[in-house]
Amino acid sequence: MLVLGAMGCGIIAKKDRDMKTSDKLDKPRYGGGIGIVDNVNAELWRLHPALSYLKTELGMMAGATGLYGGSSNGDDSTLRADAQLFWDEMETEYMSYEPSELVVAEIDSALRLMKSDMVGKPCRIDLLMIGGNWCSDTRMGLPRLCKVLDRLMVLKDGNRVIDRENLEIAGVVFHMDYRRVNREKKLIDGAFAGDVFFGGKSVVIGRVPELAVSKLPKITGVQGGGADVDFAAESVYVGSILEVPQVSWEADLLAMIKK
Repeated sequence: MLVLGAMGCGIIAKKDRDMKTSDKLDKPRYGGGIGIVDNVNAELWRLHPALSYLKTELGMMAGATGLYGGSSNGDDSTLRADAQLFWDEMETEYMSYEPSELVVAEIDSALRLMKSDMVGKPCRIDLLMIGGNWCSDTRMGLPRLCKVLDRLMVLKDGNRVIDRENLEIAGVVFHMDYRRVNREKKLIDGAFAGDVFFGGKSVVIGRVPELAVSKLPKITGVQGGGADVDFAAESVYVGSILEVPQVSWEADLLAMIKK
């Protein structure tokens, strides 16, 4: 039976097991940075790049450092405590989730087909993760998404960490962007009020977490009697996962990649 979270944002996650001590990142605990934030060649970034990305963001939020320091929100003890709570729980939820190996392999195949169809042109998928650090659904769902991405990264040789926000999987660049909201579903960081313009679409924040997905598509038309291929300068929105996936994080992501 599913138990709804008290905040109404989702399902309370069960925590089954912790990551091995050797795999843990140094705890920020308000003000301490994560040492590997600028070193994407470190082992943790190679093995768990999506997890490492989100944990560095949360670590900076909890410590009010980096992008999250020096602002009006930087000294807010509640926001910092929310980020610390998510930080503390993330590895446990990440380790407890086991994505379907079959679906992960299907994602890899879909990405390779997408790359082939783009005829050598740049391929990119943008993943906009909107969450509330205070929200149980966010603290359950986004680590599971990270687990899916990290399984993809190690599925076959040739995948690489480009930088802390960008992964190359099967020749396709995944750009990760995490943005937090307060309990009124307003973005805390940046100049946005209640919605985000993403992939040519205004994404109104109503439920969290939300994974909004956009990609650089191939647009095929006919000019001069022959097939002509044009490519959008910006990625185009293809769909979102709201609060919880319809099937699973990996299956819903696969469906959007295939669009």
